[in-house]
Amino acid sequence: MTQYNKENVKEQLESIDQIKEALVKYRNAVIGEKYDLLPYHLTPTKETILKTVYDKENCIVSDITKVLGLSPGAITIVLNQLEDEQLVTRIYKKKNRRSVWIELTEKGKDVVETLQQTRTDFWLSILSHLTDEERSQYIHIMQKLSKTLSE
Repeated sequence: MTQYNKENVKEQLESIDQIKEALVKYRNAVIGEKYDLLPYHLTPTKETILKTVYDKENCIVSDITKVLGLSPGAITIVLNQLEDEQLVTRIYKKKNRRSVWIELTEKGKDVVETLQQTRTDFWLSILSHLTDEERSQYIHIMQKLSKTLSE
């Protein structure tokens, strides 16, 4: 691994900040418009919960806490909001009432599918400016960083 001096790191961090700012502006312009059309106040936490439940078809609160790294109490607060917005429903099993299953409503499924299509369109528009090799390199670097962050 190459050693970096402080000046190199400073320049690279400035470049990363510029890229991040441009990405956020572009995201807000492209995705923000479509999100504004939804009659819900969706936060990143709500989006992650909805996607987790969608991917698993139904799950228990501990499944969500593992994905987000938040306490069950914090998840419960967000689930209450999602339930008030009629995006999720809680299912209590007769055998074990302490185990609460979370399922998406039809509205919730529609929202997740809209979010996924919007996200796909967003990333396609960005990645289309890269060659196949550049896209592969980008994905490889992001996977490497993800692995490092999760260790």
